[in-house]
Amino acid sequence: MVYTVDLENGFTPAERNALIRYALTVGTRAKCATRSLYRSLKMRDLQAAFREREAGHRKTIEEYRRRAEDYEEGATHLPESLTDFFGGVPTKERFVSYCNDRMEQEREEMRRIRKEYHIAVSYTYTPKTLLRFHRSLSPRVTFGYSNVLHEECDFSLTDEVRSAFLRSSLAELPQYEEDWTHDFGYVYFQSVIGLLYEDLAVFRGGRCILETISHESMCTAYLTEEELADFCGFESEKHDNRQILKKIRARAEISEKP
Repeated sequence: MVYTVDLENGFTPAERNALIRYALTVGTRAKCATRSLYRSLKMRDLQAAFREREAGHRKTIEEYRRRAEDYEEGATHLPESLTDFFGGVPTKERFVSYCNDRMEQEREEMRRIRKEYHIAVSYTYTPKTLLRFHRSLSPRVTFGYSNVLHEECDFSLTDEVRSAFLRSSLAELPQYEEDWTHDFGYVYFQSVIGLLYEDLAVFRGGRCILETISHESMCTAYLTEEELADFCGFESEKHDNRQILKKIRARAEISEKP
């Protein structure tokens, strides 16, 4: 069984911190993102970021094309948001017209990507030692879900990388709700000039066990019964994990499959 629990409400920063540290300790892989570019921007990286956006638009176009072809009035299930939009169940002709309009919007966005664009980039000075560590996280330049170029990392939690994350800002016990660099998946390396990551996600094997959307103050854990039992004794000298477990069991949604 897997316990899925949102950690925003009812959990303190220190309790979220304990679960993040546990996930990093038992996880095998992690992802995170930067807020700016830590490396000089190369044209090949910019082109790759453009191609990634174009691929996303092509995928959306193909999805609308397939939905238009497969739609049958009264037989194809539509989400409530769409039936509200149409004011009921649309005819085949009306639904196809809707899909065609959406596909044209996507094509227009594709045409504009390389003709008109504004890139807001905040270059951050990074010491060589930290830059070497940053490169070990396999960063790639991307727009992601924003219009700002940044870097996203997808890396194995080797002993060296795991130790570095556990010795980062995550080693400092959060004391205040407003201390945003210590909560919701923000990870800070060095306090004056350093690396700041956000949107931390941790995986164990092929399964996500914790994910965050930092700027939206969202944090979700996906832990099995065995992992909850293991967490009970994790760094118990720092906090009473039994109280955290009580909150998880009281608030979690339980599913059978991991």
